[in-house]
Amino acid sequence: MVHAAPPSALTVAVYGFKGDHDGASLGDNITTLVTANLATETNLVLVERAELTKALHEQAFGVSGMVNSDTASQIGQITGAKVLVSGHVIKTGDNHLVIVANLVGTETGRLFADKVEGAAENLSELTSDLSRKIAQTIRDQAANLVSSAQEASADRLDRIIKTITGTNRPSVSVRINNPEGNSRPNVPANTEFGFILLKAGFTVADGRSERKPDVQITGLSDGSSGPRKGGLFTWQEIIELQVQDRRSGKIITLEHQAVSVSDASPKGAQRAAIIKAVDTLAERVLPLLAK
Repeated sequence: MVHAAPPSALTVAVYGFKGDHDGASLGDNITTLVTANLATETNLVLVERAELTKALHEQAFGVSGMVNSDTASQIGQITGAKVLVSGHVIKTGDNHLVIVANLVGTETGRLFADKVEGAAENLSELTSDLSRKIAQTIRDQAANLVSSAQEASADRLDRIIKTITGTNRPSVSVRINNPEGNSRPNVPANTEFGFILLKAGFTVADGRSERKPDVQITGLSDGSSGPRKGGLFTWQEIIELQVQDRRSGKIITLEHQAVSVSDASPKGAQRAAIIKAVDTLAERVLPLLAK
């Protein structure tokens, strides 16, 4: 049975351990043992190995070896993981192992490392020790591995409005539809964009308005569920926008935004991803309209 994660739990993906020369065959075993050990930590939610492998293969990523902060960020977007664990196993002499684990924050790019060493015949004890160190580092360095808590809605709106330096406030219509072939509007996306426009002082026009809008914002929103991690659900949303001056026909901007959000419920993850994508787009688009 899968149990829901506690509110403070962090999602972790064990990307893999890679061995050099004589240690190559040990990498998979260490990956399996570290994953199993970390899964017992109540403050961590582990991305299941099968789900991680499937998600990364679909994106043409390998599933072992070291990663840099850019790669970690991409994997975090795909899997929802906040911390990525990868590492090396080095065999020295006939029977001595050195295992190094790297922990990368997928949002911050910060890197931390833990190490154990000892006899190869004590692999189970070595990986248990390493797993405890990894869990402790995640607890101690959570503020550096993970971005600060999400802004409150009012704070986010206030920040978006503060990015607008121009005084122009044209009337605007917004029509963001669901995937191509489905003409129905994406209600959460249109509502959020319209709300931000109104709060920023723009006039929002729809199909029933007597006055034709000065600017038309049209777009497509497409989303899909991502890999499930423990008790958390993931939703990936992509919104593409065209912003056009209605009178001249001039394209003001074309925008694309993709986000991935995890939540305790599928609908919660979907709505949060849509809102996050719209807010990010609005922060880029509204200053252009106000010029």
